[in-house]
Amino acid sequence: MMPHEPVRDIMRRTIENLEFIEEHASTNGPYEVTQLVNSFLGALAHPWEKQRQELNVMSLADAQVAGWPNIVKELGSDREPTSLGDLVRLVRNALAHGNIAFLPGKSGDIRALRVWNNDQGRRTWGAIVTVEHMRAFLLKFVRISEQQLDQQRKVRPQTA
Repeated sequence: MMPHEPVRDIMRRTIENLEFIEEHASTNGPYEVTQLVNSFLGALAHPWEKQRQELNVMSLADAQVAGWPNIVKELGSDREPTSLGDLVRLVRNALAHGNIAFLPGKSGDIRALRVWNNDQGRRTWGAIVTVEHMRAFLLKFVRISEQQLDQQRKVRPQTA
């Protein structure tokens, strides 16, 4: 089926692809954590510009109350995100620039991701995030994006 709402359709299709790969994952592929990272790029990077303003006004404490996972900076020298929007931007930039390392679990599977940002060769922020928290973070972003798209549609009805 042809997408009619590019941002919403990319996010929905990305999540459907992630769920399919998660259901069919095996040690020889397809690889669910790889797809999770790819899903961030498709579902988070594309609509980020439309969501930035709303997310920048939400504190990290309010985000946790709303069900967002608690992503804590890894090092004392890492800067503290100023809002949920800032944290989303940091995660987005880390993934978009390939600043990611896979951390193994006891059985050799991927248990967490280390993500970080650099500015002119100097690390500015980083976190170790479990695969479960990465997935929850992505799904919360998709849900809030869809809610905002629904609100925009009510304000500006689409014409045929």
